[in-house]
Amino acid sequence: MLLQAGTNEMLLDDSIRTSMRAGDAGVDVILDITADVPHVFQAFAGVLDEADEALDRAALFLSRHIRTRDTAHTSAG
Repeated sequence: MLLQAGTNEMLLDDSIRTSMRAGDAGVDVILDITADVPHVFQAFAGVLDEADEALDRAALFLSRHIRTRDTAHTSAG
């Protein structure tokens, strides 16, 4: 699970609590906090460097997890 939030995020505390609960439940979780950005800052891709960088990190996270599952599924089949 990947959670991204900004330090100015109205839901930052919720993101922190969610990541802690997920970790306690054995979920592989990454809490990615970016300084000085607002709620849904990723929507500002192409305008804010922080948004572009966050989306790059999200794409890396997805590619690693999708590749892992595809490889595991192919090996089992």
